[in-house]
Amino acid sequence: MKDDLLIEAVKKKDKMVRGMKTVILSTVSKLGKPNSSYAPSVVSSEGDFYIYISSLSRHTSNLLENSELSMMIIEDESRSENIFGRKRFTMDAISNKVERGSDEWLNVISMMENKFGETITYLKDMTDFYMFKLQPNKGLLVHGFARAFDFYGEGLSEVRYLNEKGHTQKK
Repeated sequence: MKDDLLIEAVKKKDKMVRGMKTVILSTVSKLGKPNSSYAPSVVSSEGDFYIYISSLSRHTSNLLENSELSMMIIEDESRSENIFGRKRFTMDAISNKVERGSDEWLNVISMMENKFGETITYLKDMTDFYMFKLQPNKGLLVHGFARAFDFYGEGLSEVRYLNEKGHTQKK
């Protein structure tokens, strides 16, 4: 039973990541000021996320100053069975700027063009935009009430069920 639960969790996480168009970002400035934002994203076969963002945005300067961030993929409110139990995958990650024109940059910008079309074709020549590679090192999948799973290891390939007894109630 527990193995089935873990297999299901991996499938749910993979489906959520594959269907993602944007990630919600939580970054921190060098002065410790938090910032919530979002960015369109693609994910590599290794499980790294990539974003292409303008230097005019606060989250860009935050990532240039502090490579640690949290990011989240969350179920659309309109599709949620219960607003208190929205399905979500939250990850702690490290960001690294990808050098413009490098092989990695060219491969990822091509992935972005395939996914997002003309907008990226236009934006890729904007020199105030930076590409960041976001490498998750820890994840938490919440997929319903009392259905929480830790993801860890390389490429977040290992999983552990967090709550085998469920929520508790006052008696």
